[in-house]
Amino acid sequence: MAYEKAIELLEAARRLHTVSHVDLDGLVSAALLLRWARRRGIEAKHDVAGARGLYRMLRRALQEAAGRPGTVVVVADLSPRSRADAEAVAGLLRWGQRLVWIDHHEWPEGAREALEKAGAIVVHDRSRVTAEIACAVARCTGEDRTLVEIARADDSCSEDHLGLADKWRLVLRHLDWEGLRRAAGALAEGSLWPDWAREIYEQEAPSYYQEIREKTSVNGYEFNGIRVVVVTPPPRASGCDVQRLGLVPGPSEADVAVILYPRGISIRTWGQLRADCIASRLGGGGHSHVAGAPRPSTTMGPAQIARMVANAAEGCRAGQ
Repeated sequence: MAYEKAIELLEAARRLHTVSHVDLDGLVSAALLLRWARRRGIEAKHDVAGARGLYRMLRRALQEAAGRPGTVVVVADLSPRSRADAEAVAGLLRWGQRLVWIDHHEWPEGAREALEKAGAIVVHDRSRVTAEIACAVARCTGEDRTLVEIARADDSCSEDHLGLADKWRLVLRHLDWEGLRRAAGALAEGSLWPDWAREIYEQEAPSYYQEIREKTSVNGYEFNGIRVVVVTPPPRASGCDVQRLGLVPGPSEADVAVILYPRGISIRTWGQLRADCIASRLGGGGHSHVAGAPRPSTTMGPAQIARMVANAAEGCRAGQ
């Protein structure tokens, strides 16, 4: 039903304002919506936001929409950090603005209900990446599906048939906010690998991958019978790239692998342990076997992080 409502609302739109996440799934989702708007001949705008800046960006977008009748604001590939955050966004919908929220991450309890009560349409589908949801609500054509494949490959740390997910992942890490919007615009126009992106990749890739290989440390621990391996790569490295280079131990060596960043942690699990459950107990979220959470303190070392994750993992087995 949520899909049908979102499609109906978009079909009636006279203007589209998309706010997307900064990763490839978010930017592809925005690109698909921009393509849809272009096919319909309506004005479209795109902004990017991280989890911490989402409320500020949404407030601006919804205030702008209040003065532009017919505007539909779409949030793509971002989840509210808490029910309180969702209620704060709901409080912005007081002049009849139209908000569609599409996402596939774990959501805090009560967040969806708070938004829907205020009139937002929430398409929350954990079985798909957000680009697939965007593809459904924007009535994708055949040529759009290559974009969806690239987004899915990036989200799952796998490969697409063009080999572009890995390349775009590196390029996006070297772009500012304007560059990220430029990337979505290029994808929307059908330029899957523009020259400027290729130049960034060719310039940065050799040193980037070499740095990951040379500077990544791996430490193993066991707490409460749970084996935790903490992988500490260089600060700018992507967890998918660290994993692809074979630096993240698998299920034979660990129950939980943690990739430690300066401001966050990426959690990977196998078998019965649920990464999204562990992450939610640490203030984050994600998927059943790949999730993320804030790093409580930069002074916490690998052993302390491992103990914290092992404690959070208690009760996070499938079915519990």
